[in-house]
Amino acid sequence: MRPSPQSLPQPIAGEAGFSLLEGLVAIALLAGTMVAIFALVGGILNSANNVGRSNQTVQVTLNALEVMTTVNPMLQGLGKIDLGTYTVSWKSAATTPVSDGTGYPRGISLYQLALYETDIRVEDQPGTLLAAFKLRQVGYRRVREPPSPFPGAIPGVAVQAR
Repeated sequence: MRPSPQSLPQPIAGEAGFSLLEGLVAIALLAGTMVAIFALVGGILNSANNVGRSNQTVQVTLNALEVMTTVNPMLQGLGKIDLGTYTVSWKSAATTPVSDGTGYPRGISLYQLALYETDIRVEDQPGTLLAAFKLRQVGYRRVREPPSPFPGAIPGVAVQAR
C-alpha cells in the first residue's frame, strides 16, 4: 500500500535535506582525501621495501668481507666459496710488485708481500648478482725458514741432550 502525499510529513521551512549537489561535493572531498592517504601509505611501503633490500645487501656484503679475511690473494688469486644460499667469488691482481718483508729488529722477513686489488661478486644460487665490490688486501707467501736458535744445529732436527 502506498502512502498518500498528505500522510507524509511535510518539511518545516528552512529544514530541507541534503541536495544532490551537496552529496556529490561531500563524496568528491572524501575521494580526494582517500587518494592522498593511499598515496602516503604507498610511499611508506615503498620506502620500507627499499630499506629492507638495502639491509639485505649490507648483510651480504659484510658476510663476504668476513669470508675474504680467510683468503690470501697471493696464494689464491681466483676462487669461489659456496655459503649455502649464495656464493662469493673473487679475482685478484697485484697492484704492487712482490717484495721481501722487513724482519724485526733488522734484516729480511721470512715472507714476501704484495698489495692486491680483489674484485668480489656475491651471487645467489640461480646466479643473480646480490653485491659486487672491490677490496684491497695484502698477500703473503713464506719463502724462508726461520734461523735456528742454536748455531750449528741442523734445521728440523732437535739437539740431543748429552
